[in-house]
Amino acid sequence: MDRSMEAKKIDSRMYRSRTTAERRTERRGKLVEAAIEAFSSSGYRNSSIEQLCAMAGTSTRNFYEEFGSKEELLHALYDDINKRALGAVAAAIAAADPENPKARVGAGVTAYLASVTADVRLARIAHVESVGISADMEAHRQAALDAFAAIIKQEAERMAMARQAPTRDFSLTAIALVGAIKGLAVTAATQGDGTASLKNVAAEATELMVAAILGPRH
Repeated sequence: MDRSMEAKKIDSRMYRSRTTAERRTERRGKLVEAAIEAFSSSGYRNSSIEQLCAMAGTSTRNFYEEFGSKEELLHALYDDINKRALGAVAAAIAAADPENPKARVGAGVTAYLASVTADVRLARIAHVESVGISADMEAHRQAALDAFAAIIKQEAERMAMARQAPTRDFSLTAIALVGAIKGLAVTAATQGDGTASLKNVAAEATELMVAAILGPRH
């Protein structure tokens, strides 16, 4: 028997032996990867479901088994990007020295920037392609902003309780800092010159946060 035919039969048996859940997980992963590539290169608006399916090697029927629409796929992708980034921030802050507020701020900022700039495609999707799509997408974006601001506010309040920062309402400060950090993240992800390196951007963002929370003398 021809070796290529035998290999195809083996692949077919292996595919059938997997559970439906396993096959769906694989298909979903391929669709997500296709979306990452298409949305970041061609743009979200210029990418069709048919194009995504062709790139993923699956059918439109399979697409709609996983996602209700192209925008639902964008929601899932955007939410995953931010969930991983904020998880990295929380873990970095928790592991930092509570007696060294600047180190804690730096750890959190660096963790966020490292997460969102590790793959320039994801940075473009999160900060460029997801903007202005629909009211529903904006709600997802706002939820992510609120979650990030909540982490900053909580840490600022912890510092205030430890008498490392003044006691005040940090709500607006946290919102402003999120906007600044996200802007710096776009710069770090899209500009390749030395001034926009992750190290430089993280240092700038850290100084900005320290001044806003602790005061300019720290």
